[in-house]
Amino acid sequence: MRHRGVAVVLTLALAGLSFAPAAAQDKSIELKFSSWVGIAHGHHTGVMVPWAKMIEEKSSGRLKVTIYPGSTLGKAADHVDIVTGGIADMGFASPGMTPGRFPLISVAELPLLFKSGKGGSLAVWSLFDKYFKTEFAGMKVLWIWVHPPGHFHLAKKQVKVLEDLSGLKIRAATPMLTNMVKTLGAVPVSIPAPDTYTALERGTVDGTIFPWEAIWSFKLAEVLKYHAAVSLYASPLFTLMNQKKYDSLPPDLRKIIDDLSGAWGAEFTGGVWDKNELEGIAAVKKAGSTIYTVPQEERQRWAAKLKPVEEEWVKSLEAKKLPGKQLLHDLREAIKKYDP
Repeated sequence: MRHRGVAVVLTLALAGLSFAPAAAQDKSIELKFSSWVGIAHGHHTGVMVPWAKMIEEKSSGRLKVTIYPGSTLGKAADHVDIVTGGIADMGFASPGMTPGRFPLISVAELPLLFKSGKGGSLAVWSLFDKYFKTEFAGMKVLWIWVHPPGHFHLAKKQVKVLEDLSGLKIRAATPMLTNMVKTLGAVPVSIPAPDTYTALERGTVDGTIFPWEAIWSFKLAEVLKYHAAVSLYASPLFTLMNQKKYDSLPPDLRKIIDDLSGAWGAEFTGGVWDKNELEGIAAVKKAGSTIYTVPQEERQRWAAKLKPVEEEWVKSLEAKKLPGKQLLHDLREAIKKYDP
């Protein structure tokens, strides 16, 4: 009888051991994704939410991405440190918000380069291994993208030629944009994107530079009546993951993240932003506003005026022993391939 009891105990113990790995495997791993845009923003609804769902589905629930929107975990400019410091496992950041920290990727901020988000994103990502990987040392960059080109949007005046910009107060978000606006003869004003509506309403600024998507996301069609389509600039952004968190995952789960990152992530995100542009244009047309497409001949005048911005950027990188001239050349070649 005593031996039978021991046998039962051993059987139960072994059964428990046999089920332990399965239980551990079934346990969901939460990944905290920090975001500085709100839940109504096109990047939240079109990129982050679907991406989180894809990760969960492809991992059969073993990975669960929880999004913390609207700067819940910290300010936009702090998002690199939020992720590398482990406050969040994932997030996305704009190099333009931390000037000087990522000098090479700032090439994508230069004027008049891109035509679309999808093509531009693929062009930039194609240079990651050759140029950008080194300045992201210590972090796991999942993918880089650029938003579709930004245009001039104004409250009370139509801009058609360079001279029309003279003296206008224009919201400019980054040092590169500030330089562009000043070079074109306008007055740059630094205001956070969510405050643009109020600034326009109060006359603090006469206009802003945004992709069309932002007109929809920030409900600006009500206060912006004149639009000059010139494809002035784009901003690079990147999705990153805490390296230690990534390394702690089993190989099969890392592969799922990898498969939904890289060139795939760049193309997916750029494509979503391109679709969101249509929402912005629709909002502008619905408001009865005027869209003026700057002709190529006039655009060449803008390009000539902005040439010093490009030259200054190249010079500043070369002074740091960085390949600014070659990088810009290679980006233009990549644009010919991916964003002609």
